[in-house]
Amino acid sequence: MKLLNVLIENINKKQMMSHFQTMGIEKNEAEEILDSLIYRIKNLPDPIKLYRILQVDDENEIDKTKLGSHYSTSKKDLLQSHSYITGSGEKYFLITVNSPKKLIDIRETITNNILYPNENEITLKNKGRGVEIISIREITR
Repeated sequence: MKLLNVLIENINKKQMMSHFQTMGIEKNEAEEILDSLIYRIKNLPDPIKLYRILQVDDENEIDKTKLGSHYSTSKKDLLQSHSYITGSGEKYFLITVNSPKKLIDIRETITNNILYPNENEITLKNKGRGVEIISIREITR
């Protein structure tokens, strides 16, 4: 995808490197991590399957036109982590979507992966508008 490659090349690496500096990571290691993140994003499948957990009182409360911006590439990791849960309510729903790569907010995805390296997060533009919903399934804790 040529557009994705152009966007990745235009990322302000100096700004990204400042995130690593804030975290106390040495420049050489930071450069390796940043290059690895860029490589990972360039090589994501298109479309990409993503997962999100929403906490609401009822499935009818889920706005299916804009499911949100923050997703995980790993259903297993997401289900084991409660830091991804957003919203308020009594029930938890696992949302599975297919998203075209063009919906990925590359700068935010890289920033979030630098600041929260264990989450493997993909951040989508426009609150996820344009994704294809594969399933919405209630989960229990």
